[in-house]
Amino acid sequence: MRRITILLLLGVSIILTGGSLFAQQPAETDVAADSTAADSIGLDSTSVQEDTVATADVEEPVEPDIIAAAEVEAEEIEEGGLFSNMANFFRNGGPAMWAILIFLAAGIAIIVERFIFLFAVADMKPEKFMGRIAEFIRKGSIEGAIASCADKNAPLARIIEAALRNYRNTERDIQNAVDEMALAELPRLNARTGYLAMLANVSTMVGLLGTIFGLIAAFESVAAADPAEKSIMLANGISMAMSTTAFGLISAIPLLIAHSFFTAKTDNLIDDIDRYSVMVINMLAQARKEG
Repeated sequence: MRRITILLLLGVSIILTGGSLFAQQPAETDVAADSTAADSIGLDSTSVQEDTVATADVEEPVEPDIIAAAEVEAEEIEEGGLFSNMANFFRNGGPAMWAILIFLAAGIAIIVERFIFLFAVADMKPEKFMGRIAEFIRKGSIEGAIASCADKNAPLARIIEAALRNYRNTERDIQNAVDEMALAELPRLNARTGYLAMLANVSTMVGLLGTIFGLIAAFESVAAADPAEKSIMLANGISMAMSTTAFGLISAIPLLIAHSFFTAKTDNLIDDIDRYSVMVINMLAQARKEG
């Protein structure tokens, strides 16, 4: 039964194909054949017009396989459109894109490291921490306060620890110990943050340099190319120029934002260090008077 059905479908397709081929013949041949038949049989011109209209009404069938293939191709283009556009954008930019990508990768690494240090290590909720240190000092347990500071790796904790370890000395000696430890710890807060601004500026400059190189290549290729290829050469050069500029700005903008963000956070931490270090010095002086 399946074979019979397949044969019937093949026969129908052959008939439809043959009918479409005959329907695609020029109209002049049909008119000539019809006029000859009219001369031999005696048909009038009305029958020729009816045959021509009937032939024109036959439409060529559209094969479903072609439609399905076109739909699949359209779906593949939609699925891979984003990644293919990104790849084309990067490829059109030329060698300058690799340099900008390296700068962006270095900036991202610095951003991750600074975020972890400033927000997970250095930011230790100073109000709660200093409340615990003040409680130890009021109780006269300087060793407990020192142990509480030793558990932390934050600059504020190390500076406070330096003040507590010199609590038996004069107020001037405590201040000198705090200043000495601050000179060692404060650079940890500012470390590598300035590189973000530098990488942002260099990315922008490399993008502009790639733009200049792209325009130079475009005009040189246009001057030496055939007239038929000039438009293609010019379009490729301009695409290279604009791609490098765009990627340079894409790299520079987030790096500058991160630089400003981390700079503000560092300033807040330094303000906390200055305030609480003076507070500890005063508490130690008061405790020494009372003792």
